Amino acid sequence: MSKYSGLWFFYDDDISIYWNRSNTFNVYINDQEINCFTVMESMTPNQAEEQADEWLSEQLEEEKRENFDVDHEVVNGRDCDGTPF
Repeated sequence: MSKYSGLWFFYDDDISIYWNRSNTFNVYINDQEINCFTVMESMTPNQAEEQADEWLSEQLEEEKRENFDVDHEVVNGRDCDGTPF
């Protein structure tokens, strides 16, 4: 018997999310756990996949915002390359 009895959801860039069929989701990149999150409600497998999709989407959006802030300096209302911000 496998040590996993939950469901796996697979994404681009070798990201996967494992749901233990309860409240916990474990996030992996290249088979290494990098994060986890919980959803405190009972779910069907489809609802769990929606939760995983939504969580990952939010994380990627947050990462984009953080990288944008680091990569772009705004001076006098203009981006670092001179274009209006």
